[in-house]
Amino acid sequence: LEAAALVENPLTESPELLAEGKRLYESFCQHCHGAQGDGQGKVGVVYLGVPSYTSAGIKELSEGHVFHVITYGKGRMGAHGSQISPEKIWKIAKYVKQLQNQ
Repeated sequence: LEAAALVENPLTESPELLAEGKRLYESFCQHCHGAQGDGQGKVGVVYLGVPSYTSAGIKELSEGHVFHVITYGKGRMGAHGSQISPEKIWKIAKYVKQLQNQ
């Protein structure tokens, strides 16, 4: 994961890209991570331990790290790389960073 921190998102942030990232997040991520990224999604409250995106250490992770975790999984989170295209994962990563800064 250290190398993932060095990978930069190739997509340029725009209102349209963030809107698409939000839509994708709501489809693939919100059920565990919650609408606010607080780990309080319907599944997240059952499977305790889903981290909040604003917790110390998580908030500082790069978009490359977020991309890697979505693609390959980490801990109890399964890999989603076979379900979501790399371009869509980058859009989700941009949206996750927006959630962290709210």
